[in-house]
Amino acid sequence: MGAASTPVYAMLPVLTDAARAEAAALAQEAALGLADQGIDHPVDELVEFIRSQATVTGFYDGDTLVGCVVAHPGVDLPHWSGDSPGPGVWVSLVPPVPGRDDQEARLLALWLADHAAQHGLEWVGWELAATGQTRATLLALLRDLGWEDLPPVRRAVDGVRVTPLRLRAERRPAPAVAVFASPDALPLPAVNVR
Repeated sequence: MGAASTPVYAMLPVLTDAARAEAAALAQEAALGLADQGIDHPVDELVEFIRSQATVTGFYDGDTLVGCVVAHPGVDLPHWSGDSPGPGVWVSLVPPVPGRDDQEARLLALWLADHAAQHGLEWVGWELAATGQTRATLLALLRDLGWEDLPPVRRAVDGVRVTPLRLRAERRPAPAVAVFASPDALPLPAVNVR
């Protein structure tokens, strides 16, 4: 029997000001990459979440931050979550840029689906600004990564038009082999499964 391979990727909590600044810079870099392709992706709200939220998790390839997840487990789920029956969690992510290597984005989606399922959740929700270019290009990539897009809605709080996204929670053993996750990486509310 061969030795177990060491995971290349890691999910780690973002706790220091320097780590939060790095995550905010990653979000801004992704927004610029999307803008270069004519895709409008407002980043101010995500950057504010990263700088202010307690529950921020970095997705690392070795020592390089390649993704970021902000969980909103204590926040009321958006009104569109009624289209996703069963318990779920709302997150904010740094979106992938179409045309770039999507291996990390795919692995992150698999890990999120597995992690949510381990907590008894049925789905992970996310929302993006609903612009024409977003629906034409970025959503096609996200669907390929396992996200389902729901019809655009206007948020009751600020009237911004968003496209809700849903990832179905599903146990997937492969991410556990490829991704090391610290026990406090992405705390989610546990749900009693009957």
